Amino acid sequence: MYCQNRIVHTIEQGDSLYRLARQYDTTVTELILGNPGVNPYNLQVGMKLQICPGQDYDGPLPNTPGVVIPILPGNPNRPGQSTPSMPGMPGPSTPSTPGMPGPSMPSMPGGNAQTPGEQENAVENLRNDMRMAWMNLIFWTRMYLMSVDADGKDQQEVGERALQAADEITDVFANHLPIAATRQLRNLLARHMELTEELIRTQKSGNMENYDALIKNWYGNANQIAALIGEINPYFGGRETRNMLLNYLDMTRESIEQQLNGEYGLSIDTFRDLQNHVLEMADFFARGLLAR
Repeated sequence: MYCQNRIVHTIEQGDSLYRLARQYDTTVTELILGNPGVNPYNLQVGMKLQICPGQDYDGPLPNTPGVVIPILPGNPNRPGQSTPSMPGMPGPSTPSTPGMPGPSMPSMPGGNAQTPGEQENAVENLRNDMRMAWMNLIFWTRMYLMSVDADGKDQQEVGERALQAADEITDVFANHLPIAATRQLRNLLARHMELTEELIRTQKSGNMENYDALIKNWYGNANQIAALIGEINPYFGGRETRNMLLNYLDMTRESIEQQLNGEYGLSIDTFRDLQNHVLEMADFFARGLLAR
């Protein structure tokens, strides 16, 4: 995503992603997306983060200690510089990737003929929207997990916000699916979130009588999602779609069980792997929607 005012923040003692998100009028999710190689749970003094401040940010000038404006050769965030290609997505001068529209593609779904620049923007916007929606899902799921684990008073509110992630993901798919399929997808994603929250509560309570049936329904729901989008779009008809979703469930389940068993370091490591997988999965879905 193009950001004209991107800055580099040098981590100081006491910094956290949550504090930096408030300081720069942005979100933790956007900070993580903008710094894919950074472990958000292990910020080190002297580490540099790239930050795109929100429009209401009224902060320090470039000469302020700890903050610099990057002026580097080929910096993709400088006006007049082209944006480099991202993994799995075409760049400005990259030839067509299998399953992705190239610069000569005459039009995008639901629109008139577009210039190569407009097509590139559409591809990048879809990719970013898909990534943000799935990142929101896993982060709000983890926040719900943490609230349940701590017997927090905000469990209902956080759970409701986590459920909204189903709508956010559906909204990204909506322009590329028939209305009936979009409604089905929304219902399946909402059910996924409901089952995830029920799984967390069941693990926390220790009442595992119906746990096996719950897990079976959870994985069955993912298979239904894969089957639905595979029927509509041949790109999703293979095993890769199903495997992507099932691996996502495997890592989510492992992170939940580790957290509730007190294996906090392992849970954080697994969640880090889940972040990487979800970004890969989001790019896969974006490619498939544009390849249809």
